[in-house]
Amino acid sequence: MTVLGHFGGECYSHAMQTPSQIPDRKTALGRLQALPAGHNLYELAQSYGITVLRNGRLNKGWAGQTLERVAGLSTNNSAGRDGADFELKSTTLVQRKGIWRPRETIKVTTLNPLRILDEEFDTSALWTKLSRLILVGCSYPSPTHCEVVRVASVNTADTETKQALEGFWLDVKNTVCNGEIRDYKNLGSSDDLLQLRPTGTSRDLSLCPITQEYFPSCAFYATKRLIERFFAVGVTVQQNLY
Repeated sequence: MTVLGHFGGECYSHAMQTPSQIPDRKTALGRLQALPAGHNLYELAQSYGITVLRNGRLNKGWAGQTLERVAGLSTNNSAGRDGADFELKSTTLVQRKGIWRPRETIKVTTLNPLRILDEEFDTSALWTKLSRLILVGCSYPSPTHCEVVRVASVNTADTETKQALEGFWLDVKNTVCNGEIRDYKNLGSSDDLLQLRPTGTSRDLSLCPITQEYFPSCAFYATKRLIERFFAVGVTVQQNLY
């Protein structure tokens, strides 16, 4: 089945996938790159049957659901997303003095304090998530207006960035190994590429495998600086970020 979306006289076509046809990373990336720059995803969401407004209430995830469908993922099939060799995330970009900047950090993965003790960075949950990431930067002129500004995938050949990420990951691993993780509310700053921060409420707890003490569950977050770096070395530019 082919979905047609019309954007100001242009026509964008996309062949819908069945759950058994899980796209690979290259295919999904190509589909996202093919989105016309500067056009509202709202009409495409309608063509996919994605609810944007219902009884005056906004579906806050409508743009992300639309991007999933464009990439070839079924929004109602978690198994299809899990079977793909990529992970799709969208983030908001805002213009400041004519320059596109990330509005917020992005949660990458939750810290598993027991698992990290036996991990090496190249096979860690953190690097696995980051190396599979397809990141879409969006602008929202209004709640029902979303434009794709930038599409990027993580450049795994960027050794400088990878080494910096690994260094931070090793600091976290050593903190867990030393039984000191419960003493830290935050690791890293906005000037770093990654942060480790508590996630959820104070009721979300993890167990330190060394001290057997509970501490607030934490997650790795990509800082705005890292997001900017991803977009700067991304595979496609729909509009200039810098």
